[in-house]
Amino acid sequence: MVSAGTLVELIGPWADGADPLNEQLAAALARAIDLGLLPPGTRLPAERELARELALSRTTIVAAYDRLRLAGLARSRQGSGTRVAARRPGLTQAYLAPLDSTDSDAVLWPTSSAAPAVGLLTPLVDDAIELTIGALPAGSIVAEAMAAAVRDDLPTLMLDSGYDPFGLPALRHQIAAYLSRLGVPTDPDQVLVTSGAQQALHLIGSQLGGPATSVAMENPSYIGAIDAFRTTGNRLVPIPVDAEGARVEVIGLLGANAPVRLVYVIPTFQNPTGAVLPESRRRELARLAGEGGFLVVEDLTPDLTLGVDSPPPIAAFDPGDRVITVGSLSKLAWGGLRVGWVRASRPVIDRLVAGKIVVDHSSSLVTQAIGARVFERLDEVAARSRQAGAERRSVLMAALSERLPEWTWTEPKGGLSLWVRLPGADAVAFSRLAATLGVVVRPGPLASPDGGFRDHIRIAYGSEPDRLVDGVERLAAAWAAYTPADRSSRPSLAVSV
Repeated sequence: MVSAGTLVELIGPWADGADPLNEQLAAALARAIDLGLLPPGTRLPAERELARELALSRTTIVAAYDRLRLAGLARSRQGSGTRVAARRPGLTQAYLAPLDSTDSDAVLWPTSSAAPAVGLLTPLVDDAIELTIGALPAGSIVAEAMAAAVRDDLPTLMLDSGYDPFGLPALRHQIAAYLSRLGVPTDPDQVLVTSGAQQALHLIGSQLGGPATSVAMENPSYIGAIDAFRTTGNRLVPIPVDAEGARVEVIGLLGANAPVRLVYVIPTFQNPTGAVLPESRRRELARLAGEGGFLVVEDLTPDLTLGVDSPPPIAAFDPGDRVITVGSLSKLAWGGLRVGWVRASRPVIDRLVAGKIVVDHSSSLVTQAIGARVFERLDEVAARSRQAGAERRSVLMAALSERLPEWTWTEPKGGLSLWVRLPGADAVAFSRLAATLGVVVRPGPLASPDGGFRDHIRIAYGSEPDRLVDGVERLAAAWAAYTPADRSSRPSLAVSV
């Protein structure tokens, strides 16, 4: 049960209008439910307890709870109090217009937990600009690493079978040293090399999760992670995100409906918002994992800082092997290498490698050798990627500000994507229209484990600057063609009975 004091902190200031207090309180509670701050199954404080905390009459609290029940947001049972009801589409997020079931793009939103949200919009015209990939082209350092690996490493590699399920020892040593540098002491035996971070997440979802397992994840989150956990049968539980990343305090409430086994977060340069989880929240999440018995999966893939001017990974605060760290060279160097990794306790690594053997026996030793060479010049390659990312971000934001001043976003602290709100619009319909005009973006619900954020789009800026400018021009043309009749306004979250 959430305590009265905690509930008051979650809903924040709420009594600021002329409406009756019970209506204002009900509206504040409805907003908290809508934002995911009060997950389904959460037991609300007893009326008398909340009345004391708010210095209100019990009658006011009873009336507010009655309004929630009448709106379908809460349910009561004698002896078990009042709990947040299971969310139903169109109820707590009524502003999310339902998809037309006859719509050809309805496959974007899976109807079963086993189906992936992979109905990704594809270009409908030649020379389409795809603002969907948050990764940069390879630079000269990657090319030089390739040449060195082929010249110096390949002859030795070819003397063996070519299979190493755990990964090339040289690369595992490099990854262990990199993580130790970030503040996470790591032995090479704690590292499993994967074919990109995407395979790492799929292995975690299948080997440590699976059907009937609850995986809590940020809302919004990385589209690939949503697919990885959903296609392995896991039940996705959204965690609200603010300007500082995941609302960690909500995680303690998530077990009210079903135990959470895994919590997936992107602590540095969260995808798609670019937020950075502060150290205090990282420490608290590690503590909650120890107390609650769940595993934290932290994805460091977007983190290009090498530990400079950013908090240590969550694993640095974990004394009990409750944190699994995932990473990749896709953002640091080049996505084409398909070099990722998992850092965990040896028992967990053994479970994951058993699944990897079934999937592909071993990642390519050639690309791993190239990856090991890239690690030798990691400071250079990371600096180059940071600079390129910052330049592209500036170009994109300047173009959007000039051509689409109605659109709003919070400037990300890093990463390679912009999370943009479209005023009074249905991002699914707009994205579909934009694709016909030669620019592809991801509508918000693809990045949401519960299909929310229908008024947002994700714009990735891995493309060359001139392509970003041209892409914004096409987005502006699509916005001009997007008729007001297609736009949907977001109604008040106040409860009406």
